[in-house]
Amino acid sequence: MISVCLCDPQPVVQEGLRALLDRSEDIELIAACNDIDRAVDIVGREQPDIVILDRSFGMHSVLEALAELRARPNPARAVVWGSQISDVESFRSIQAGASGIMKKTVDPKALYHCLRTVSSGHLWTQDLYESRNDTMDRPRNRPLTPRERQVAQLVSRGLKNREIAETLGIATGTVKIHLMHIFEKTGIRDRFELALQGLRRATEMKDGASRETVWESRR
Repeated sequence: MISVCLCDPQPVVQEGLRALLDRSEDIELIAACNDIDRAVDIVGREQPDIVILDRSFGMHSVLEALAELRARPNPARAVVWGSQISDVESFRSIQAGASGIMKKTVDPKALYHCLRTVSSGHLWTQDLYESRNDTMDRPRNRPLTPRERQVAQLVSRGLKNREIAETLGIATGTVKIHLMHIFEKTGIRDRFELALQGLRRATEMKDGASRETVWESRR
């Protein structure tokens, strides 16, 4: 059974999620609260598999909570959800340790899928991909070169072009050329999607995927 703790300021949302999870055979809501500091305490005491944090508490508070949760032994996997979550907020949340980003507009089936995916150790960002016209599902015909993979991995760490150039000992213009080739080969449109895919694949790699396949083309 997948145990969940919800931190959301709206009691009606708490009861709504409880009702939805009651319909599931393998997911249960074991705790709910309306204070993010209390949620961190509850996670430490009840040790749920997943904690859901609402973005409306403010990104500063959410990121602090994610960092604190990640620093603990055997941390609960965290999902950040909200009515509106920007690309930057999503990326920063994942960098801080979130295992999933979900909008409150998802249907129950997607909610269950998200929680099961996160519980199994994978990153859930499907809602973000769908909001960008399924860019991540576009076929990729050619693998990246070793240098292009290096650039992509540094982008996923949040480095800017100048910082990537300094790290790799190449010109900033060369970094831009590598990025252009990466976008052409993968069908990815911008740095955010590239960074998000890098974080997603890094999570998969921790679960046993080979480093050599991280940036290969999808057939």
